Amino acid sequence: STFLQRAFDQAFQEVALQGLPVRFCIDRAGVVGGDGTVHHGFCDITLLRVLPQSVLMGAIDEKSLRAAMQFMAAYNDGLSAVRYPRDSVHDVDGDCPQFELGKARPLRACEETKLAILAYGTTAIDAMKAADRVDPQAISVFDARFAKPVDGDLIESFLQQDIPILTVEDHSIMGGFGTAVVEEATNRKLDTSLITRLGLPARW
Repeated sequence: STFLQRAFDQAFQEVALQGLPVRFCIDRAGVVGGDGTVHHGFCDITLLRVLPQSVLMGAIDEKSLRAAMQFMAAYNDGLSAVRYPRDSVHDVDGDCPQFELGKARPLRACEETKLAILAYGTTAIDAMKAADRVDPQAISVFDARFAKPVDGDLIESFLQQDIPILTVEDHSIMGGFGTAVVEEATNRKLDTSLITRLGLPARW
């Protein structure tokens, strides 16, 4: 992820600008512990989200990664990418549905939701654990799957009901998944004050 900055020119000029269906598999996304400061992958979403027709995905587990790659194999309208961490993760219980462009996957959908968590990538696993500890009957959790395009219909459905949204990601808040959610809400003229973003702060 962190070395994608060195390949940005190729991603821009040789791939996106040409409209070529090149698939990027971005490992070591997020904080990578002992690999050191220069290896923390905190800006890949920001770098690629700006490119027209790019599609950005985050895998939650191995099954999700396989499904994301199957989606990319069939996406021919431009650059596509999936990010995943250096860490080992356990598979989420249940079947993994196919990826559908710009659609989130519900991990827990409560009948009377008081808070909706949209988590990108493996942070959805942590979001589920947190929801279990706080109030599993009132906190709906979604595996966002896409940072571009985000699930605008899902965002609108919660905000129109005045249900707060918490976005979670292991990426910089600036330019990341949460920012994409806020931008989508703004484009739909929705109340963005109900959105709280949780991610890596803008400091070293």
